[in-house]
Amino acid sequence: MSEKNLFSGEMTEKQRLFRKEYKRNIAKWYSGWGHLLSIYIPGIAVIGLCISQIENPTWTEILFLIPILVIYNFNEWWIHKNAMHKPVKGFSGALFPVFHRHVHQHHQYFTSKRMTYDASREWRIVLFPPYALLIFLLGTVPMALIIGYLWTPNAGYVLMLSTPFYYLNYETFHLCCHVQENWFVRNCPLVNTIRRHHAAHHSQHIMTARNMNLTYPIADWYMGTSDLDRGLIGHLFNGYNQKYIKSEFQSDQGIELEQTLST
Repeated sequence: MSEKNLFSGEMTEKQRLFRKEYKRNIAKWYSGWGHLLSIYIPGIAVIGLCISQIENPTWTEILFLIPILVIYNFNEWWIHKNAMHKPVKGFSGALFPVFHRHVHQHHQYFTSKRMTYDASREWRIVLFPPYALLIFLLGTVPMALIIGYLWTPNAGYVLMLSTPFYYLNYETFHLCCHVQENWFVRNCPLVNTIRRHHAAHHSQHIMTARNMNLTYPIADWYMGTSDLDRGLIGHLFNGYNQKYIKSEFQSDQGIELEQTLST
C-alpha cells in the first residue's frame, strides 16, 4: 500500500467530512500558487528595497538583525499561544477570526493522524491571507522610523526588512510541515525539526499548551512549552529524533511521522 493511502486511512470520519466540505467551499478562482506568490513577491520586494537603501553598514547595524529575529521568535510563540488558540475578547473582536480560522478550521483539517495536503488548492488552509503581510509591515513602520531617527537609518531599514524576512520564513516552514513526506523535509536541518515539532502540536491533547513555535523552537525551549527534554542546540537540530520526547508526551506524536520512522 502506498504511503499516501496509509496516511489517508488514519483519518477519522469527522476529519474526512470536514476536509470534503472545506474543499467544496474553496472558490473556483482560487489558486494556491497565486496565493503563495501574492505573499512572496511583495515580501521579497520589500526586503530588496530595504537592502538597496542601506549604505556602508557597520557590524553593529548588521548584527542588530539577531536580537530582532529572537524577539520575533518569541512574538510568534506568544501570538500562536494567546491569539490563535484562545478567543481574545479585546480589540473589538478583531482577533476572533484568527482564533476561529486556526482552531476551528486549520486544526480540524490537519490532525496528528493526517498532517498533509494533497493539492496546492489546499494551501488556503495553510497560508495566512495575503493581507497579513501588509498588517505586519504597517505595524513595523513606526518603530523602524523611531530607530532610524534615534540611531541610524540603516538600523531602521534592518528592522523593516526583518519583518518580511521572518514572515516568509514562517510561511515556508509551515508549508513544509504539511507537505507529503519527501527527502528534503526529512533530511534538511531545522526543517525536519519543525516538522516533527509541529506534528506533535497538532495532537488534540497538547495543541493549546505545547510546541507553539513554527520556525525555530527557541521560545518553546526557553518558556518550557516544548515536548522535548534537551538543550537549545538539541532542540534546533532534533530532526525526527524521538529519543528526547518527555514521557508524558510520547503518545502525542503524529501518526504520519511514526509510520515514516518505521519504514
